[in-house]
Amino acid sequence: MNPWFTPTSPPPTVTVVRRPLSDSELDIVRARIHEDAAGPYELVDAVVTAVFDALLTDQGVTYRDHRDDALFDRNNYAIPVTQWTAIVTTVTDRAYTWGAAASAGMNLAALLPASYDDPAVPTPLLTLVDTQPHLVRLDISRDATATVAACQQHLVDLADAYGTDSDLYRVAAASWSLQLTALISAPPGAHRVLHPDGPLSLYVSTDDAGHYGIVFDPLAPHCTVEGCHAVAADGQWQPSHRDATVIDHEHQPSHPADGPQPGRWEARP
Repeated sequence: MNPWFTPTSPPPTVTVVRRPLSDSELDIVRARIHEDAAGPYELVDAVVTAVFDALLTDQGVTYRDHRDDALFDRNNYAIPVTQWTAIVTTVTDRAYTWGAAASAGMNLAALLPASYDDPAVPTPLLTLVDTQPHLVRLDISRDATATVAACQQHLVDLADAYGTDSDLYRVAAASWSLQLTALISAPPGAHRVLHPDGPLSLYVSTDDAGHYGIVFDPLAPHCTVEGCHAVAADGQWQPSHRDATVIDHEHQPSHPADGPQPGRWEARP
C-alpha cells in the first residue's frame, strides 16, 4: 500500500434531473399559481414546491425534505427555459394583486431550478382560460374624485339630518354601495375612465366607446298624512299618480325641501 495514499470516502453521488415538466405536472403548477394565497411569499413557496416535487418524484422525496437543507443544490435540477419563463411571468402577473410583482419575481427566480434551452418544448399556457384578469384598470379623473367625495358627504348629511336608522338614510347608503361596486367592477378587459356626471352622479367611458354610469335620483317629498297621496314637485303639491287621492289640508312633507335630499343611486346605460 502506498504510504503516501490516504483513503477517503467516495464523493457523494450528485443526482442531476434535467427534463421538461409533463402536462399533468404543469397543471399542478398552474393550479398553485391561481389558487388562493395569503400573500406573495406563500404564492412563491407553493409554486416552487410544485416544481421541485415534480422533479424529485423519481427519488421518492419531496421538496419539503430538502428546502431547509443547506447542501441542496437547486442547480442540479433544470427545466426548459420556455417553461421556466412562463412560470416566472405568470407568477409575477399574479403577484400584482399584492403590489409585489418585482419582489415575487426575484424571489421565485432565485428559488426555482436552473433552466436549459430546448427549442422542441413549447411555451406552456399557465393563465386560466375564460377568466377575468387579476388586474382591472380604472383611471379616475380629478373631478370624479371630487364627485365621489361629494356623494360620501351627502350620505353624512343625510345621516345627520334623518339619523342612521332612518329609511331615508339607509336606502341611499345601500344604493350607493351597490351601484358604486357595480360601476368599478364591470366590464372587464377594457381601459376605463371614471368621470363626473352631475353633482352626485358618475359615468365610465371605455376604450371601445362604451359608456355606463350611476345617477342620483332624488326622492320627492310626499305628504305623510294618512290617506293623502300628494307629492311636491316644482314647489307645488300634486297627485302622486293620475287616480291618487289628495286631501285638501296643510300637507306634512316627508322631508324638508331645503334640507339634504334623500334618494337613491340608480344605474344608467
